[in-house]
Amino acid sequence: MLQVVTRFVGRVLFAFLFVSSGLSKTQGLFVNTTAMVSLLQPRIIKFVETFMTFLHLKEVDQPEVTPAIATYLLYATIFLELVGGVCFIFFPRAGSGLLALYLLCVTPIMHDFYNHAPGSQAYVAEMIHFLKNVALLGATFFVMGTPPPQKREKKLKAS
Repeated sequence: MLQVVTRFVGRVLFAFLFVSSGLSKTQGLFVNTTAMVSLLQPRIIKFVETFMTFLHLKEVDQPEVTPAIATYLLYATIFLELVGGVCFIFFPRAGSGLLALYLLCVTPIMHDFYNHAPGSQAYVAEMIHFLKNVALLGATFFVMGTPPPQKREKKLKAS
């Protein structure tokens, strides 16, 4: 019984990070969507440029990131964050998949340490947040790879 309670409390605490963050983004979302998109769009554009350069595709036309695309991406990430967090509490492996997708999409765009001078305050701050998200991603992979606990009835029949 103690294991069941501690697993549940652990899932609630882990999910709280994502649910509270997602809820804070939704407060005043329709009023502040333009402001949020104006902060997000340049980061997406910079990520696309950096990614295309990394893949040596500089001569290829880069996709245009319009405010509409940035808005849809904002809504999608908030959806993944909220639904993944709530789902993690009751369906840990499915919730982990949604949260992993969220972290894979958001981490390199929002925590772009690679766009700052090494050693600067911005570089250090973004690197810390980037590594925190990588650790959270590792936790989601761990949960996805963990088999569900066996039911008590099966344990009793095995005895």
